[in-house]
Amino acid sequence: MSVLSVARKDFRGVKRSRGLWGVAIALGMIAAFTAYVSGTATGDSTRTVQELFRNLSLLLSVVFPLVALVATYLAIAGEREGGGIKFLLSMPNTRLDVFLGKLLSRAGIVAGGVVFVYVAAVSVAMTRHGAFPVEAIFGTFLVTLVYGGTFVSIAMSLSAAAASRSRAIAGAFGSYFVLVILYIFPVIRIPDIVAWVHTTILGADANPDLYNAVQYTSPFMAYRKARNLVLPDELRDVVFRSSMPDDISYEMARTDPELPAYLTDEFSLVILTFWLVVPLLLGYWRFNGADLE
Repeated sequence: MSVLSVARKDFRGVKRSRGLWGVAIALGMIAAFTAYVSGTATGDSTRTVQELFRNLSLLLSVVFPLVALVATYLAIAGEREGGGIKFLLSMPNTRLDVFLGKLLSRAGIVAGGVVFVYVAAVSVAMTRHGAFPVEAIFGTFLVTLVYGGTFVSIAMSLSAAAASRSRAIAGAFGSYFVLVILYIFPVIRIPDIVAWVHTTILGADANPDLYNAVQYTSPFMAYRKARNLVLPDELRDVVFRSSMPDDISYEMARTDPELPAYLTDEFSLVILTFWLVVPLLLGYWRFNGADLE
């Protein structure tokens, strides 16, 4: 066998999952419904569709990490607990073949889900509004693919490092809580903790840019900033308001020479790349050294 053989075998098994099909259909229906009911008071079709994909990408920023994690967290951990990993490695395959094959399969499943959702939304939007703003549609599509890929990478790393299903499940849902939920429903805000340590424990002067930089380490925040690279100025988010005066415009904030480079929209690509690459390296390192007996 080979990487592609492992990927094909794994893909055939995963695509039979009724749960994943159900989630994909549900997301497609939500996207189609959102496209159907979208509209603006100005009657500008292009602006309507741009706002539609801005709002759709905001919805996907919350929902899609969970989909990617659920689709991936048992990729290797499930094989290890069920004993299938010994069969895969006896074909013969190297551990790298198994790791890359599983990664390719699960990434393909998640990418297919993004395509399905976007096809549903674009089809209804074109029928309903007759506009196709290329940059907003393809831009948010590509950014969403990368964003979904970061959580596939995280889940693959957790799955490769876990020796059981329970540990993989705990790791997947724990990472979703820490990297997404805390930034939506902040029970304990990480920047507040850093600010408290920085000013109270260390006695330093307040530094909002430092606290925002801590927030920016989440792929969720990086995705929100990355969307700004493909959306019109009027629809972009000023995510880190505490680093600038309240009345400053988005364009001024984006071009302000005082804005640190590590808080700009462009830096989001560095953060997303980190989450794509580093977890995979760590996951394979743990998997390659694991005792599979």
